[in-house]
Amino acid sequence: MHLARTGTSKNRLHVPTATLLGRSNACGTRLNFLVGLVAVALFSYSAEASGTASTLSLYQGEVIPFRLSPPPGTSSVAGQFLSQSLAFFKETTEPQSQYMALLGADLAQSVGKHPLSATFRGEEGRLHQLEYVIEILPTLFTTQQLTLPTDKADPNREDLVRIEKERMQFQAVFSKGTSEILWQPPFLAPVEGVVSKTFGKKRVINGTERKPHTGEDIAASLGTPVMASNHGRVVLAGDFFFNGQSVVIDHGGDLFTMYFHLSEVKTREGMFVKRGEVVGLVGQSGRATGPHLHWGARLSGARVDPFSLIHATE
Repeated sequence: MHLARTGTSKNRLHVPTATLLGRSNACGTRLNFLVGLVAVALFSYSAEASGTASTLSLYQGEVIPFRLSPPPGTSSVAGQFLSQSLAFFKETTEPQSQYMALLGADLAQSVGKHPLSATFRGEEGRLHQLEYVIEILPTLFTTQQLTLPTDKADPNREDLVRIEKERMQFQAVFSKGTSEILWQPPFLAPVEGVVSKTFGKKRVINGTERKPHTGEDIAASLGTPVMASNHGRVVLAGDFFFNGQSVVIDHGGDLFTMYFHLSEVKTREGMFVKRGEVVGLVGQSGRATGPHLHWGARLSGARVDPFSLIHATE
């Protein structure tokens, strides 16, 4: 669990102002900050919103839960953060239910204060709107030096055509996510092994700086079963230049997880898989130096540390 949060262990939002401390987790070495944030309430239709809200800090590359106890009579909650829609769902069925959404910040998201709006739809269609300020804090990502065969580090013209085609294929998948939330708490690690803590690291391959690493590498023996980290639908399964044999699962609510460098794919596109179901075997296909699983996650387009999904939903 994250230590620098206000409220209960489930981070219920009750306090209008808060002072938060920086923390450290799998995203990298954190800077410590004191932040004081204020939630501003805006009311539509001259309605009065009951309840108050605290604030949260969010690190680059991190996912956290955002919970609200809305006014009585609320039938649904919608939200916006960093120009992306938030997928709220009801956690309880009590008279005053609690709603939750996952917040994620891209590993390269600009630091500073960003607005979040939540709109509650109540009786007779009346809307209550609350606005919050979310402080995004920096993560210190280190540098990783790698040596790879020339054909993998510097693709030829034919390979570059293939790479661009595959990039567009992934982009198309991420742009057509399921709005319905398919996952259920908690997320789980897809394989047991040695976690390399490479998420977000700046990569230098054969002496040339490349794009940062957008997933987490888990070293495991060749052929080790790889499990779906949560319920969802397989939206991509195939063999790719950089990623090797791969599986992408759509968990709904604009959340995807990815499983790369497999030795064998054990599922197919269109299949609904359950949490813990085997979707492949650990391998070293594609651009890999040894047997391991690259586990990645995208939340509303943000490249996030997949292990923070576990912390956010436990």
